[in-house]
Amino acid sequence: MYLKRKLIVLPFMFLCLQTFAGDLQMDLQKVCTNEQLSEHKGIKDHTIEGSDFNEYCKCEADYIIKKATKDQLNQISKEQTIKSKWLQKLKVNAFKSCIAQEKKITS
Repeated sequence: MYLKRKLIVLPFMFLCLQTFAGDLQMDLQKVCTNEQLSEHKGIKDHTIEGSDFNEYCKCEADYIIKKATKDQLNQISKEQTIKSKWLQKLKVNAFKSCIAQEKKITS
C-alpha cells in the first residue's frame, strides 16, 4: 500500500518540478535579456532587440538551473532582483560556457 502511494505521488511531483523549472527558466531568460539590452544599449549604428540575445540567454538560464542547488533555485524564484555573489559567479561561469559552446558551433 505504501509503495502504491509513492508511485502515485512521484509522477505528480515530477510534473510540478518540471513546471517550476520551466517557469524559472523563462524568468531567468527575461532577466538576462533585460540585462543584455541594458549593457548593449550604447552601441551605435545597430538597433538591438531582445531577440538578439535569445540563444545566449537560453544557454545562461539552462546553465544556472543545472548548476544551482535546490535552495538557490528557490531563492531565485522568490526574489527576482537577487544580486548574490553565488548567482553572479554562476552567471560568469555561464558566460564562459555559453561563449565556448557558440565558438564550437560556429567553427
